[in-house]
Amino acid sequence: MRRVGLPGPPPLRRGRERVAVTARESRAGYLRRVVTASARTVVGAFAVTRGVIGVAFAIAPQLNRGWGASKGDTLMTRSFAVREVVLGVGGLWAVARADRRASDIRLWAGLGALTDGGDVCASLASIRRDASAARVPALVGAAGLVCEWWAFRAAT
Repeated sequence: MRRVGLPGPPPLRRGRERVAVTARESRAGYLRRVVTASARTVVGAFAVTRGVIGVAFAIAPQLNRGWGASKGDTLMTRSFAVREVVLGVGGLWAVARADRRASDIRLWAGLGALTDGGDVCASLASIRRDASAARVPALVGAAGLVCEWWAFRAAT
């Protein structure tokens, strides 16, 4: 008996009425389900992370000062926080509605990759001025870009 929701080949019937499924068809169906579930998981994980980071920076923008920011950067930090909260809420909304509208996963993964790409470009541009302060944001942005781009490509 096959359990609902678990990926795998279709169940075989008992007796002489067995369902003939080739190994290739079975693997393709299994991989398709795993990739879809993984894209949803990646978008959901990034949505939660973005939401937490956004709320933290909105409440306490001075957390950004550790990366070389001055007191005048509070507005930019709060703008970043709002962007992260919006991306987090949108990603969670897409994950919650993925059964009805699978294209939402792809949309929010693409939006996340787009913003992470912008963050990477901004960090790399500032490395020439102050390499020590831009390394961590560049690495975090690059990791986010790779993961969200993969989720964008995997979600179909």
